[in-house]
Amino acid sequence: MSHPSKIPPHVLDAAADWLVLLHSGEMTEIQQQQFEQWKIEKKQHALAIQQIEKFTQGLTGLANNFPAESLVQSNQKFNQMTKRNMLFGLSGLCVLGFAVYLMPWTKWQSDYHTEVGEIKTIPLKDGSQLILASDSYIQVNFSQQLRQIKLIEGEIYIQTAKDPQHRPFMVETKDGSVEALGTQFTVRQEHNDQTKVKVYQHAIAIQPHTSPQRQILQQGQRAFFNGNRISKPIPLENDQPYWTQQLLVVEQWPLQKVLDELYRYKKGTYLIDSELKNIHISGVFSLNNTQQSLETLAYTHQLELSYYSPYLLKIKKR
Repeated sequence: MSHPSKIPPHVLDAAADWLVLLHSGEMTEIQQQQFEQWKIEKKQHALAIQQIEKFTQGLTGLANNFPAESLVQSNQKFNQMTKRNMLFGLSGLCVLGFAVYLMPWTKWQSDYHTEVGEIKTIPLKDGSQLILASDSYIQVNFSQQLRQIKLIEGEIYIQTAKDPQHRPFMVETKDGSVEALGTQFTVRQEHNDQTKVKVYQHAIAIQPHTSPQRQILQQGQRAFFNGNRISKPIPLENDQPYWTQQLLVVEQWPLQKVLDELYRYKKGTYLIDSELKNIHISGVFSLNNTQQSLETLAYTHQLELSYYSPYLLKIKKR
């Protein structure tokens, strides 16, 4: 049986939004079909619905305790705005409580972290500089023998400084270690059990946890690895990590990939018609104002954005 801690937060957010829409009394027949389709797409989706419904069982009686006059207008019809706000508030309470319940202990032990949409610069005591991307968690462990960053979740950019004690600079992920060889680089911990590395200056060395293979990645290269293997080096798409400047720079990316990247900096989730997923997108988009970026995409590619709640967006062809 799957443990609830294995359900990603963005899946729980989506499940909560679907439940809000379901219980609002405003779900259309098409939306009902989309909801059923979403539930069967992945096992995690159905589990997330079950977990949130179980979590909220004790809260369902709250609405019955409100005076009727506070929920009904003089014509005895529900005030839709009041009902909607109450449902969104309940959804937010459930997701917040559930997120606290599910947060892994390693996150609680992190030395630094960022919220969704936040980018933070952290000067390290050896003179190195570290930038945390949105929703990222790290531990910093400096000793007399080693400088170590443990990337618990998310993405980091590191510009290392020369160390008078000549201590190696290591980044540890759940898949292995990355050693800086006097360099500027990014490390990203993916949810699909792999780590992505991009080198913007000098070189790094990758060492998977359960493999003797060790590979040097040079400036201008990127690669991904898991606990067993390392991919072949691939040329970098950009000559700098533009996300550190709160920009997303893409060239001929599928629309779904662009949306996935924007939603790393935005709370909530989205649904998209299948025929739109592979539309090629090129351009520069703001990570600081993701709403503006979505509207730009909609305008330039004739897309229609339909919001079912502040955290659930449906995208279709206009």
